[in-house]
Amino acid sequence: MSNFLQLPTLNALRTFTVAAHRLNFRQAADDLLVSPSAISHQIKWLEEYLGCQLFLRKNRTVELTEEGQFLFSRLKRPFADISQALSDMRMPYGRSRVNISLRPFVSVMWFTKMLGDLWLKHPSIQVNLIHNLQVPDFGRDNIDFAIVWGKAKFWPHLEIHQVVPGDLTPVCTPAYIEAHGPINSPDDLRKLTLIHDEGLMAWDEWFIRADGKPASAKKFFNIDDTNVRLHAVLDGQGIMLSCPTLLKEYLSEGKLILPFPDICLEDYAYFLAYSKDKDLSEQAAIFLNWIKSIV
Repeated sequence: MSNFLQLPTLNALRTFTVAAHRLNFRQAADDLLVSPSAISHQIKWLEEYLGCQLFLRKNRTVELTEEGQFLFSRLKRPFADISQALSDMRMPYGRSRVNISLRPFVSVMWFTKMLGDLWLKHPSIQVNLIHNLQVPDFGRDNIDFAIVWGKAKFWPHLEIHQVVPGDLTPVCTPAYIEAHGPINSPDDLRKLTLIHDEGLMAWDEWFIRADGKPASAKKFFNIDDTNVRLHAVLDGQGIMLSCPTLLKEYLSEGKLILPFPDICLEDYAYFLAYSKDKDLSEQAAIFLNWIKSIV
């Protein structure tokens, strides 16, 4: 018992763990609902207790020292386990519920359609869907899995498995082409309205793949949610890059067309992602095996 009494306060260790994860004292303060000066005070106290520097302060950013990296590597797993244990105790079904974060678009167009198969094979699993455009913080949030969009290299710190190929390619309605003229070349596209989500990066990549030149579009606008982007396209507001696999129904019914079906970005996809540092519950492991079996 005496060894436990000699430990620094858990508050200081928790503050250090959050600050080490964020590498930003202001963001850590927002996470912990305290002031940035309170974060600095706890870190200073811990550094004095340990007799070493844990962070290198550089203007507005911080970096972990070698000692800080060592301490963070030893503390992040225990604090994640504590968070998970408390969450499990508060949940009425304990660890039988699998919490999944995903974008609304892939939820509507693909994932929720597969749940009948999951419950047919594993009727005891409780699934909780949290719709979010951002990737969750697995160390802080009570999330078992996330279905994320992008390239595999975006998440080197997570375990990932591709679940839906992206194959990004331009999508529009037949009526849009009738109204604006035929689209026979990438230059024809550049004269039209391009709809994007977080900037023109993917459009630039597509145009470079198509003719070696960036987008250079004259008209474009941002819509962060793919469901809203899709409805804007269906309403004849422009053209977006999208995933044909998730649009099969619209394509087969002739509501959407692919002007360049053979020119696509294959390295984009939807991936199932989860933490490398947290053990999966029995129910989460069953879910993981199930989703691997259907893709």
